[in-house]
Amino acid sequence: MTEHPPKSESYNTHSTAVAFPGLPIIFAEGFGENRVSLHGHISLALSTADGCMRSVTAVGQASRNSFLVDGLRIDRKRGKGMLAMRDAMVNLAGSKIKLAISSVNSGILTGSSDSGAAALAVALNGFLALGLSIDSLHELARYGSETAYRSLYGGLSEYYFEKGVPRARVLLPAGKLKDIAIYAVPFDYPRHSADELHSAVVRHPGYRRRIAVAEKRIKDFKKASSKRDFNACLRLMEDDARQVHGLFEDMGCRVRKEGMLALCKKVESWRSAGLRCYWNVAGGSVVYVFSLSKDAKEVRKNLKGYKIVECRPAGPAAVLS
Repeated sequence: MTEHPPKSESYNTHSTAVAFPGLPIIFAEGFGENRVSLHGHISLALSTADGCMRSVTAVGQASRNSFLVDGLRIDRKRGKGMLAMRDAMVNLAGSKIKLAISSVNSGILTGSSDSGAAALAVALNGFLALGLSIDSLHELARYGSETAYRSLYGGLSEYYFEKGVPRARVLLPAGKLKDIAIYAVPFDYPRHSADELHSAVVRHPGYRRRIAVAEKRIKDFKKASSKRDFNACLRLMEDDARQVHGLFEDMGCRVRKEGMLALCKKVESWRSAGLRCYWNVAGGSVVYVFSLSKDAKEVRKNLKGYKIVECRPAGPAAVLS
């Protein structure tokens, strides 16, 4: 971290931050030591049109530490990264202050760990008056989620390595992505845990080749996005999702259950009929249907009969108060 703030006991009275969940575009499957990704990736922050799909985290001073997630005490095993981030940032402030933290997830279908980690990092930065840059916050947010950059930077963002150190940057802010329409279609299927998927995929005999393909797709995606060729971007997204889910399925981890797979096939058939639309599936039981905005009305009509959540690209994590 580049900043080294002075020790201080001068804090804000409270701090509340918001962040939006993230979706893999070029996937981030597979982690090495210390949960560092094994290759670069690209992601998108998204929310609903009214911005209500989000994580909101509030931080205040207390007589003893507490941490609630959706009104319940944080699971110390699943939430150990969030607790480690809290402790690291308090140590940076040179303090022994006790904190009351409350995080509420609203309407999130997938990606709540990313938005929760980003919102916590921003809220703590505000409360403790650390003044850390977004790049320094990225290092800390990774305690909570290795892919927290999705929600921290917002828009279309890239995770890359600089001299072996994980970094992140914005490729296109949310405001430059208005030519893309997104419909989330949730299904009621049990899901595999993220840890199960990550540990399985790295054992696939074809995983080394997967890394090479991902890096090539990232180059192609960045070239297409720089030209605002979103049709090419979405095609690369679907190709990547298809490859990664093939690897999951080879290892006995089927994320795309019957109804989800059927919808993916329908999206492909609509594209064959001329609509510029594509599918994506992360680790949960949700199919994300993307299209160019000019084709969105027809795609929406084709989705009749499905439960639909209309989404949009979202901005970076931010302090609310």
